[in-house]
Amino acid sequence: MASPELAPPAPDRATPPQWIALWLDLMAACDELVLAGLRREIGPNGDLRAAYRRWYGEQMEEHDRMILRLAAGLDHRGGGHAW
Repeated sequence: MASPELAPPAPDRATPPQWIALWLDLMAACDELVLAGLRREIGPNGDLRAAYRRWYGEQMEEHDRMILRLAAGLDHRGGGHAW
């Protein structure tokens, strides 16, 4: 993980629309990196949409496993009925 010191500075007094624009730029950059990585993995003639669906499915499966582990940990500690 990169050091926070390497990140460009955030505006001191950004407005909510400016923060949203920064967030959207960050998400677009992340999407470009994912797609570039998938393109590298599948080659120039591979099906990028299929590769993305596979990757996204794997990400969601891992997310679901993480949520189940967290829920099991809460239940184990007696905090599973907080709502």
